[in-house]
Amino acid sequence: MLYSGGRLVVKFGGTSVRDDFGEAVTFVSRLWDENEVAVVVSAIKGVTDALLKFSSTGEGFEWIEKVHRDFAKKYGIPFEVFIGPLRELKKLSREDFPSFEAYRDHVLSYGEWLSGLAFAEALRREGIQVELFEPWEIIETDGNFGNARVDITKTSQNLKVVEEALERGRVTVIPGFVGSYNGLRTTLGREGSDYTAAVLGKGLNAKAVLIMSSVDGIYTADPRRVVSARLIPFVSYDELYVASKAGMKAIHHGAIDVVRGIPIIFGRTRNWSIGTIAGYESSSLPILVHKVNGEEAVITAVGVSEIPGFETESGSERGIPWARIEVSTSRLGSTLNRLHLLLVGGRVNLPRTLSIVHERRGVSANNV
Repeated sequence: MLYSGGRLVVKFGGTSVRDDFGEAVTFVSRLWDENEVAVVVSAIKGVTDALLKFSSTGEGFEWIEKVHRDFAKKYGIPFEVFIGPLRELKKLSREDFPSFEAYRDHVLSYGEWLSGLAFAEALRREGIQVELFEPWEIIETDGNFGNARVDITKTSQNLKVVEEALERGRVTVIPGFVGSYNGLRTTLGREGSDYTAAVLGKGLNAKAVLIMSSVDGIYTADPRRVVSARLIPFVSYDELYVASKAGMKAIHHGAIDVVRGIPIIFGRTRNWSIGTIAGYESSSLPILVHKVNGEEAVITAVGVSEIPGFETESGSERGIPWARIEVSTSRLGSTLNRLHLLLVGGRVNLPRTLSIVHERRGVSANNV
């Protein structure tokens, strides 16, 4: 059993919610057999962008409704679970909010809330006692709409009700990405559900925070572009922070300092594969990350101070060296593969995953 008898925070990304919802629910039910579990969920993949468009143009509500209707049918959830919030969303008026930014964040909050409703309902249907919390009643932030920062002190006080529910044996579900400021809903920026999970991990004194997505963990490069990319078993908080700031999308960089001292476990929802543990240990492997800006792309090699044969900008943050180059977008894939062969290719082979094994009565983890 993974962390038998402990308190865990488990976050599921939007792709996991959309494509692997059943496995996510079963995973939580198995963890709950021996642990106190707090679940953080993202909006169904694609819904946040649709809500952003809806807030700006008033268009796209029918698509949002259809996505949730199809989702309910696919996973055996009554569509009635979604009807109330969808009606509220459709009736929202820009004039009822002090600014467009406040209105936009209120609209965006419905994506995660709808996912939370679905996850709680699915767990109940598994016979699990659940408490679903409105994130705007728990997560308090500053007033920077669209990229709010969490007030850790106030939020920790609010988390007492979540902790009490966990102690009563409930699985708690808290939609991610959303908080509040003076009674108005705020959002925490892209990948903000990671931020929510980190805040819960810290405030609830969790033994670990699990970030579950559609990939196994942290790789030496984007495996969709670099066929030889390797899964990294252990990465340090500082390496993760620098890589996230440079463009890696595995976790919101603001979450890392919040949860420092608590292991962050990265895994894939489908087949329950654990690939990377973030903490104070490191596998000492370079991490290649990239950002695309129109016709230009910036590649950053985290963990190295230079890239032989290339004119590089270099520096160091938190004791982690980095080297950076710019290339045209058309050359991004070929350059990433070349750099990966140069910087990583000759290093020792690593295990593919730290596997979680399905069992009838629980979940066991190898090397975790």
